Amino acid sequence: MAVVQYRLDGRMLHGQVSTFAKQVGADHFIVVNAAVAQDDTQIMLLELAAINATVDVCAPDELVDLIEEDDDSDRTMVVFKELTDVVESLDAGLECKEIFISGIYAANDREKVAACLFLNAKDKADLKYILDKGVSLSHQIQPDYPKKAIQDIVKL
Repeated sequence: MAVVQYRLDGRMLHGQVSTFAKQVGADHFIVVNAAVAQDDTQIMLLELAAINATVDVCAPDELVDLIEEDDDSDRTMVVFKELTDVVESLDAGLECKEIFISGIYAANDREKVAACLFLNAKDKADLKYILDKGVSLSHQIQPDYPKKAIQDIVKL
């Protein structure tokens, strides 16, 4: 499988993510979150949201195997629901160069840092961990929104 983009969005698959998918020619989504992977209703809703694309849903520790199992005919966008999903995937052996952050939304004592970007101390620690693993992090909520390096907008 050819992964064309890694993206983090708490809402997983929706209009903005579909716009990015169209832009990079993605025809397959892998949504990464252990709880969602066990929820048949969530999976059904994700499949409905993925117009003209297929969907797989997996836990972070299954991502590398899922990427390696598939053939190269798919153009895949990997969508993480939470920062912890990224951390756990990296710890399980995922290698990627860049992750785009569309949205981390208000919850769990998170404070607004930028449009669609709310963070708490744990989130900032996870961002730093990901950066320290050599992964570039960019915040971009839609294709016409300027892409910004996360370390330029968040004090870590």
